[in-house]
Amino acid sequence: MNDRFVTAGDASLPVNDLGIQRGYAIFDFFRITNHIPLFLDDHLDRFYHSASEMRLPVQQTRDELKTLIAELLRQNKLPDSGVRMVLSGGVSPDGYQVVQPNLVILQQPLTPPSSQLPKEYKQITYEHQRQMPHIKTTDYLMAVWLQPWMKENKADDILYHQKGVVTECPRSNFFIVTQNDKVITPATNILKGVTRKQVLKVAAINGIVVEERDISIDDIRIAKEALSGS
Repeated sequence: MNDRFVTAGDASLPVNDLGIQRGYAIFDFFRITNHIPLFLDDHLDRFYHSASEMRLPVQQTRDELKTLIAELLRQNKLPDSGVRMVLSGGVSPDGYQVVQPNLVILQQPLTPPSSQLPKEYKQITYEHQRQMPHIKTTDYLMAVWLQPWMKENKADDILYHQKGVVTECPRSNFFIVTQNDKVITPATNILKGVTRKQVLKVAAINGIVVEERDISIDDIRIAKEALSGS
């Protein structure tokens, strides 16, 4: 927290922090596999971009952040885990003015994903467009609110759409594979994820045709495959 290492039980933010008062905060999250941060530079690129777009000054340089993350990993010794970086609007004098942000970096253990894919993965569509979709903010209000509805429909995830044009899932980007093996993914009104970037890179290396454009719900019905990735 703000360059200090504390146990999770001792970590706290003031109640008048803008992240608490107004939900004004950004974050980024990346995996640690066998003690190695995955695509760290890509995540830092997005973190600094989100901070700039939200007018939140980051006090630490990129190298200083990397040093803090490395020390956090050294102290926790969690080989398979996730690291979340949160930058809030800080302790505001009037509940609106952004002052010096509070930076929290926390690590949590994660179970490595299973090598066995589920037999069925059900997504259910819901009409919604996130605010400032190109920024990774902490605003997951709709995603959390829809959890009971999603479970009632025995779905594993939600796919947002706007008037029949799909955009993204609450925590991941969306792709389809057409009948002629073209990969298509939405290009607008989304957060362009790090996994999305890697998928497009791998597709290009392997000569797979990729198209970034709007996808309709009707397009999904005739697709050969569909996949999502954060």
